[in-house]
Amino acid sequence: MTDSSFRSAVINQDMQACQKFYSQNLSSAELVQILNDLLFCSVSVKQSTIIDLHPVCVLNSIKNLIGDDRENPSKLLLEFASNYLCGFEFRDDDETQLDDVVRDGIGLTAFLGDLEDACQQGEWENLQKLTAKTFMASDRSRGTMDAFAELALQDCERSAIFIFHLLRAYQFQEVKEDNWAFTKCILEWLRGKALPEPHDQADSSPSEVRDLMIESGDLSLLGAISRLWEGDYVRIRGYQREISHWCSQAFFTTLNIKPSLNHWLLKDKKRKFIHEAETIVNNQKSQSEKANTLVILEAVRSLLKTTSPTQFGILGARLDQLIR
Repeated sequence: MTDSSFRSAVINQDMQACQKFYSQNLSSAELVQILNDLLFCSVSVKQSTIIDLHPVCVLNSIKNLIGDDRENPSKLLLEFASNYLCGFEFRDDDETQLDDVVRDGIGLTAFLGDLEDACQQGEWENLQKLTAKTFMASDRSRGTMDAFAELALQDCERSAIFIFHLLRAYQFQEVKEDNWAFTKCILEWLRGKALPEPHDQADSSPSEVRDLMIESGDLSLLGAISRLWEGDYVRIRGYQREISHWCSQAFFTTLNIKPSLNHWLLKDKKRKFIHEAETIVNNQKSQSEKANTLVILEAVRSLLKTTSPTQFGILGARLDQLIR
């Protein structure tokens, strides 16, 4: 069983040390530990060093793709994952912030409602300490993270992909000791961004915009909102409320995509998505371009499970346009 030394190697940006872990034949338990450490590191990245997609979206996508053949995990994808993360800087003061709250003796006087109001009103100067207080008052539970997730979905266009992948990354192992890192990750994502007011429930859902989004919409976003909608979450009613509003307001331009009738998506091969992901990381594009493409590929993988045969060809044609 690997220990936290792999996590330390990633945070210390020691790519050579990282390689020693995944270059060997990994047991199932070792693979789970490495993937969980990669996910933890992805939510510990400093928001200020992120230019495009949040790394947790990329790492959760890679985790899902590798899961298609856990007995023979793709070392190429594991190598890309650790190398990709080594290009970022990581927060190193998370626990210090909690220690300060405990030392000040104010950990039992915070309420989620106060935190949500402060976030809605953009009181960013006070929000750091208030978040730590609320987190400690909840016995370090995931409740604060879930509240932030619902707030973030008020801006579905910006946050749905991020929130979906973060929640799934957390659910992979649900380690209580990592709760604060995930909570801080959403807080940093929200910081400095004006939030819309909460929306009313609309009479719309991802299934109603699915066909149009497959033809001309953001496939990564469709994959995220579809899975959030169907997920088992404590705050699912709030998530669905915000997603339904976005679906009711969405507008798409018809692209008249010509279906690809003999696409590799139609082939019944266990490792087809792993093979395509390895092709992506081997090409000459930038790390950022590869990362974005992997997230699209993983979204298509999820959509394929509930896509009608008539949509396969369109989905394949869109995928070719987006990843080539």
